Amino acid sequence: MRGDLLARLGGDEFGLLAFDVDAVQALALAEQVRCCIERSTFMWQGRTYTVSASVGVVMVDRDGRTLKDLLAWADSACYLAKDDGRNRVRVHGDDDDATRRMGEMEWANRLRWALEQDRLLLDYQEVVQLDPALAPAIHVELLLRMRDESGGVVLPGAFLGAAERYGLMPAVDRWVIRTALSNFARLHPCGDTLATCAINLSGASIEDEGLADFILDTLERHAVPPRKVCLEITETVAVRDLLRVVRMIERLRAAGCRIALDDFGAGMASFGYLKNLPVDVIKIDGSFVRNLDSDPMNRIIIDAVARIGHQRGAKVVAEWVEDQRYLEVLRALGVDYAQGFALHRSERVLFQRTP
Repeated sequence: MRGDLLARLGGDEFGLLAFDVDAVQALALAEQVRCCIERSTFMWQGRTYTVSASVGVVMVDRDGRTLKDLLAWADSACYLAKDDGRNRVRVHGDDDDATRRMGEMEWANRLRWALEQDRLLLDYQEVVQLDPALAPAIHVELLLRMRDESGGVVLPGAFLGAAERYGLMPAVDRWVIRTALSNFARLHPCGDTLATCAINLSGASIEDEGLADFILDTLERHAVPPRKVCLEITETVAVRDLLRVVRMIERLRAAGCRIALDDFGAGMASFGYLKNLPVDVIKIDGSFVRNLDSDPMNRIIIDAVARIGHQRGAKVVAEWVEDQRYLEVLRALGVDYAQGFALHRSERVLFQRTP
């Protein structure tokens, strides 16, 4: 209605400020907006796609509420709508779920503090080659941790959701890249003979137009051979904006970096996407490695991924290997590398270890 205000808050988030409506009218308006968006379709590369929206509603009906409070509550309600299955409306209420979302804001603030105080940590996990005929080489993947206010180590599952939600992942990813490359010879006890160091990139960083320049400049500044760096992206991120991802991948690969497609099979990508993604490594999601000895379908899937990967000239890695007995099976299926607790438990990078 006249006088209402619609604005983009950032990324794919929008806010609508509606005047002179009660709770029933506000809910009806939110549902009307959701239905309107749901009816929208678009074409891309010969396919038809639909759009949906998760809507959070908060009433401005009490004194003493600040703008920060209202946006945070609307945010919480929106995320509850996503948790409920997306494409629906949720109204903010003083319940446990809303409180949990407010907790994400606290984690975001703690992560900002950790970035400012240099309290992020890096662990590495070795990726083991399965072909005994190959010359011995050390390959690692870097894993993020955080040291909290009391000195305890916090695993990423506690704070990465908040980092993604509040737009902190590009800063976190750049910290990892800068820190790893500036200390490359001090990541692992093998020193500068480290063959490959894998670094994960978030979806938000992939959308950063300046990321490739940052990576290449940092490599040059610290004289790290690009061939020793492998940048990992998940398949869900890759297919979300395929053209943008391919452009970035091609530029980094042209400079000598390697690219890994992480968690393959966990998302909704088809094997057909592999034809369009110029990657050097395919990492099979660990859900297919678990119960490998008792689920014949998992064997078939792993065999298919290995065959297609090799046809494209890519190496294939099995993640979440938690049983040494699986190694022979994976080797027989054509998997090149394996990674998991059964092979190596993550350790703190050398330069961050305390005496």
